[in-house]
Amino acid sequence: MKEWNRADGTLLLAFLAFLLALAIHLHAPHALWADGLLFAAEGALVGGVADWFAVTALFRKPLGFPYHTAILPRRRLAFINASIRMVQKEIFSRRKIFHHLERIHFLPMLLGWLEKEETRSRLTQGARRYIEHHVLSEHSALDAGAMAQNIRRTLLKLPPEQFFVALGGWLQRSGRDKVLLAALATAFRERVETPAMHKAIEAWLTKYEEERTESDGAWLLNWIAKATNIVNMEEAAALLQKQLVSLLKRLAEEDSPLQQEVLAIFYERARTLGEDAAFSGLVQELYENLVADLPLEKALQEAWSILRSRLSEQPGGGELDAALPMLRSRLTEILEQEYARALVLLKEDEALRGRVGHFLYELIARSALHAQTLIGIIVERVLSRLTDAELNRLVYDKVAPDLIWIRINGVLLGTIIACLVFALSHIFSY
Repeated sequence: MKEWNRADGTLLLAFLAFLLALAIHLHAPHALWADGLLFAAEGALVGGVADWFAVTALFRKPLGFPYHTAILPRRRLAFINASIRMVQKEIFSRRKIFHHLERIHFLPMLLGWLEKEETRSRLTQGARRYIEHHVLSEHSALDAGAMAQNIRRTLLKLPPEQFFVALGGWLQRSGRDKVLLAALATAFRERVETPAMHKAIEAWLTKYEEERTESDGAWLLNWIAKATNIVNMEEAAALLQKQLVSLLKRLAEEDSPLQQEVLAIFYERARTLGEDAAFSGLVQELYENLVADLPLEKALQEAWSILRSRLSEQPGGGELDAALPMLRSRLTEILEQEYARALVLLKEDEALRGRVGHFLYELIARSALHAQTLIGIIVERVLSRLTDAELNRLVYDKVAPDLIWIRINGVLLGTIIACLVFALSHIFSY
């Protein structure tokens, strides 16, 4: 406010005009025009000084005058409170906030932001890092018991037929049924090839032959056959063992005719047995026992330990160089798939869209109302920290052109009023 401006120049010009008019009046004291010029110069000077005093009194004490001056510094507390009320009640009033919020469609804005590739990448990577950090944190622990019970309860809610159908479909689609059948055939073949199995087959053949002979009453023929060694049970057992091994080998061969035939019979019989009430009861009992006996706790604990060890180590060679990127890549892939599913649901599910839109409106509206109070606190703190000079500068800078014109108008108005008064006084004096 100490800079020289046009109002100061105008006041100086009015003072110089007054001096000039006074000199003219002293030189020609009886000239009417000299009296009018002096009267107008006096009015301009008085108007300019009066408005200078009024404007200056808003911010400081003009010429040290103490009464009702320096209004802004003296009433700063009232000014601050008035500013807070103006911001809260006028600019950020509850009515205006809700009026503007009702005109904004938040859900399309949210969807547009979520559909951006940059947003998708940033959110999924952030979620992956959060999961890794949570897994590696010292206080993180897996409640394997509670999680296992939740899994069991979820599995028991499914009809066993549906579970086995889903399991069979997965085995068939993935080709694991062939792998499982080949593994069983290989295991049985290894068991059949043992000498113990050879002796078991031979004992079974011998017992069967004895039972058949006794039932037929042909004990004499049986005695003659043994005596003459016509029927050699050891050779028969070896031959049967060889045939079984050959059969199991063909069953273990991938996509062999025998393997395809066995699997086709298995799936056909599975569909037929599903209509049997007794078999369904057996399946239900088997399913419940299977779910109850699943070692879920141990599996979850081991999986958790492996996950933590994989994420805590740094790649440095060997298996981890391939395992760790694959683990993180798979986790990112899962998060991206869930992100895409969430976007589809948000676009197509009207009920979900309504709930999300209402939630966004409530969240932003409540935040705006809290911001109303927060803005008041900010305004109070900012204005309270200002010195008197800074507060004067803050207000003056906002209205400086208007205050300058007030002072200029004071000079002009004083001149006009002085001229009118001089003219009227001389008109009525005659």
